[in-house]
Amino acid sequence: MFSQYVQKLLGKSFVKTKPIIDAESYDTLKSHLQKELFQPTDGSKAFFPEETALVKSIRSKTAALNRNNITRTQAYLAYYNRNPEVHWAFLAHMVSRNGGYHMTDLKSSSMTHLLDSAERQKFFLFLERANSAIFADAFPQLLLYEHSKQKELPLRKYLPIFHISRFMAPIWESFIKEPQSPLLTTSLIINEQRMLQERVIKRTHHGEILRRLDFQLQEFLGFTNVIFPYANKKDGLHSLTGLTVERFADPKQRIETGKFLYELLFQPAVFRGVGQFIKEVPHTGSRKDYWQTIYTSDASDASASKDDKIYSPTLHDAWADQKFFPPLSIDWFTKESQIEDLQSSPIIKKVDLTYKVLENVKHLKTINELKAFF
Repeated sequence: MFSQYVQKLLGKSFVKTKPIIDAESYDTLKSHLQKELFQPTDGSKAFFPEETALVKSIRSKTAALNRNNITRTQAYLAYYNRNPEVHWAFLAHMVSRNGGYHMTDLKSSSMTHLLDSAERQKFFLFLERANSAIFADAFPQLLLYEHSKQKELPLRKYLPIFHISRFMAPIWESFIKEPQSPLLTTSLIINEQRMLQERVIKRTHHGEILRRLDFQLQEFLGFTNVIFPYANKKDGLHSLTGLTVERFADPKQRIETGKFLYELLFQPAVFRGVGQFIKEVPHTGSRKDYWQTIYTSDASDASASKDDKIYSPTLHDAWADQKFFPPLSIDWFTKESQIEDLQSSPIIKKVDLTYKVLENVKHLKTINELKAFF
């Protein structure tokens, strides 16, 4: 099943995979996870005053940093810089950058005729709800782990208070004993996508919006991209690698996409190049961040530009901050088969998407212009 999904992602008939951890470690971890299925999911444990203070502090910090895409994206990077063994935080930073691009695309000059104002608002609210739900679930875990590095902490006691799946308790316990970054990263990818599916997509109107978004993106574009700028080019463009994906409504597809992006991001050449990019370019949400010769975040500059630049606003110019609504505290981890996603990850090679994305940009612009006449 895994190889079938990766084949769809890569468009190849055969894709090699590798184990995330060795077979003995996987069997041990699987046994621990199986036992978790019989554990209660409530957080009805007594807390000492200092423990209550820690919970309050984590809740307050998470809420403050969950204000919008910019604050979340910065928070992931700051955390990774403090805790580089937590690879997921770096991956989350780059995926969050892409989330910001998708949010501001809805207000770009390339989308003026493709979606009406109400549709743009709905799609933005879905993106915001999904990204804020992931942050609200993941960031308390990250802060608890960071705190445990300074002072021994029984994470298992705290996780239910933040409505974190019992799936993550053995993962964090294993990581504290023996830090294995690929295992933790893959586990967090699985946890966040399964959580999102169970708490947001299945039980709110956002599920239907996601299916419509899938359809409309394919209707207008036939694709969507997650990109990593990894090198400067002579013509003023950053070279891009990444992934062209479809079927975001499928949680299994999102998990395999996450694995692919993780393997790609931590390839040495990509890792170095992306690291240089994020040091030089603060995240604004505008695609001008990586392609200044094609995009502008100044609307007047776009209309006056002889080069016919595309208006790509910053997040702050495009959208107001939204109130956060905590999702339902349902635990997604209910069956043994969900453990299988921890078995393997793809062996991949970097693909340069620069000119393919350039063609996509031109294609979208043409479609938008044609839509103006209908």
